Order: sequence, then C-alpha cells, then structure tokens
Amino acid sequence: MDRYAAMQYFCRVVEQGSLAAGARALNLSNSVVTKAIQSLEAWTDCRLLARTTRSMQLTEAGERFYSFCQRTLADTERTLTDVRSVSRGLTGRLVVAAPVSLTLSHLHEYLHAFQAQHPGIELEMRLNDRPVDLVREGIDVALRGQARLEDSSLVAMPLMDLARVVCAAPAYWERHGRPATPADLSGHNCLQYLLGDDRDEWVFDGPDGRARVRVSGTFRADNSLLLIDAMRRGVGLGLVPSVMVKDALADGSLQTSLDAYVAPPRRLFAVYPTRDHLMLKVHALVTFLKQQLPPLTPSVPSAAPP
Repeated sequence: MDRYAAMQYFCRVVEQGSLAAGARALNLSNSVVTKAIQSLEAWTDCRLLARTTRSMQLTEAGERFYSFCQRTLADTERTLTDVRSVSRGLTGRLVVAAPVSLTLSHLHEYLHAFQAQHPGIELEMRLNDRPVDLVREGIDVALRGQARLEDSSLVAMPLMDLARVVCAAPAYWERHGRPATPADLSGHNCLQYLLGDDRDEWVFDGPDGRARVRVSGTFRADNSLLLIDAMRRGVGLGLVPSVMVKDALADGSLQTSLDAYVAPPRRLFAVYPTRDHLMLKVHALVTFLKQQLPPLTPSVPSAAPP
C-alpha cells in the first residue's frame, strides 16, 4: 500500500469521524480504506483507531500520528508546488508592500527587472510608508527600512544600506548660508520626515564624535518625495537617503552640506512571515534584490525607518 495515499485516507477518516464517512468522501470502498489504515498500524506497530460497531476514536498514538500525517502532507504539497514552479517557471500573484518614496525613486527599476526575468509572475505592489499586517492583509513580503520587529514571528532579511545626506537647493544656500557644524542647523529651516524616529532630533558622527541637534521647520511631511520637492524649490534643507536625490545632486538642483558629518544610515529589509517552506516567489525576489542592490556594509546597525 502506498504510504502517502494511506496517510491521506487516514486523515480523511479522522476528519469525517468514521471509516464509512471517510470512504464516501474519498469515493473509495470501505475495504480499501480499512486496508490502508491496517497497513499504517502495521508500519507504526501501534493501534491508531479504537473502533466499535457504533463509534471510532483516535488512540493516544493515533493522535500523535494524525499530527505527523498533517505536517507531512502539508510539507509535501508545499514542496511539490515549489518543484513544479521551478520546472514550469515562476507564476502567479506576488503581493509586495513597499515604501512609497524609495520605491518610486529607486526600487521600481529593480522590481521591473525582476518581473522581466520572471514574466509569469503577477506583481502586485502596495505602496505605504506605514507598518502593515502581512498575514491579515495577504502580503507575501514587505520591503521596509525597519529591523526591530515587534512581531517575533517575522523574519527581516537585510537588502541594502541607505546612506543619508543633508542637502538643499543652491538658492537656499545663497540666502541662508551653509551650516559648518550640526549645531548650526538650529538656525535653519529643516524639513522633517514625520514617520522617522529622528524627526525632531538629527544625529551625526563627525570629527569631534557624535552630535545631536534639535531641528524644526515650516514644512513637514510623511513622504520623502514631497520633502525633496520642497527642497528643490528652496523651501529649506533636509536629511534624506542619498539614493533618492542622486539625480538632483548630479544635475546640481540640490547640493549637500555637512559632508564631514555622517548621519547614521538606515537599512532596507525584506520582511516576511516565518514559514517552514518560504514561497519560491518570495525567495526569488529577495535573492534577486540582494544580488542587484549595492552590497551591505557590515558595520551598519539595525535602524528605524528611513
């Protein structure tokens, strides 16, 4: 008797509450199902079901074996799905949550390249800068600049470092001058990112060690692209990930300051639920991003969102 099939029959009998009901659900004869269960009892050398003419219940050994069968059947199905996906190519929907600004300014190129490599994948992007509930919202993987996870059942895989720079438009520097030290920022119009853990206090490491300065300004937002637009208009200066302003720095519409001082960088993570078998599509995306994005700096600590 095929043990895999016998385990399926055994689980169906347990779930249906009787051998006859299980046989009907399987569209098999009672004798076939009975032989399957007898073969399992011979294999385990245990009585799995206590049967009478009117009732059936699991023995203590049967309860343990039923749990084993459930795990084995579920693991087998997940593995077969992954193997079939490899042979047929990655297919189906992949739901990805990602930060708005970083995705639109930088990550979108990599996401399109990934889908071009796997055209069978239906990529569904959900852009949001706020925390999401992966399981409740049906999200396969979230790209987030956060590693300290309150939910210990989640896994955070580091993908790239996000160095940050202080910058403003040339017109702003001409009107207000460039700060020479972090302490000078207290006299500037600092544009604040509302979702950052350092919205009111910026931290820098420089020649004289670590410096902390309270900042404030006339324009605040929960979206970095909106802050960068305000910076380009000369409204004020900002502290933003350098990948988001690389084009503006290259064309001169934004210029950096405090180059001798380094703000603690952030780090982008792929966050997904802990699973015995990670979905092949999620694994493929995470692996692709790790290969394509700039390599990580070992000294960069885990940090809060950028």
